[in-house]
Amino acid sequence: MIKLGDRITVKPATFDVPGKDGKPKGVPGTVVYIHPAGRYCVLEFDVGRREPVTIRESFQLIDGRVAE
Repeated sequence: MIKLGDRITVKPATFDVPGKDGKPKGVPGTVVYIHPAGRYCVLEFDVGRREPVTIRESFQLIDGRVAE
């Protein structure tokens, strides 16, 4: 079961982080919101090296886990 503050590695749809082989790799994000009925959660990603940016993306939850 997912909880607020958990760090989860997922492949976001809104941005890519290419791995050494050129394929998108998973990015760690922090759970900042969970729908009261457990339908989805919002993860927050800190990206960028020169200019740090925070990106949030929603993910569907199935049985308390992120569906990919």
